[in-house]
Amino acid sequence: MGRTPGSKNKKQKRRSGKLLIAKTMPPLYHTLPGEKFDSDRSQVYAWIKSQPDLMNWLWRQLGSAGYIVYDSDTGQWMGVDYYD
Repeated sequence: MGRTPGSKNKKQKRRSGKLLIAKTMPPLYHTLPGEKFDSDRSQVYAWIKSQPDLMNWLWRQLGSAGYIVYDSDTGQWMGVDYYD
């Protein structure tokens, strides 16, 4: 069975619909004009943090990928390579 006209030869990356919220982000500074980059002052990071669906999706992705683990003895989460 051959390719149909207009089909792509390479696989399309599958992206979560949760990322679509970024299309509605207003104009924001990641580095404030005339200042050195400071992640604590990034308007972009503040906007992302204010998007609960995006933050929850990221949290679930990190957990399901096995990058973070829960320690039931301490009640804390940590990166799997923290002690490396």
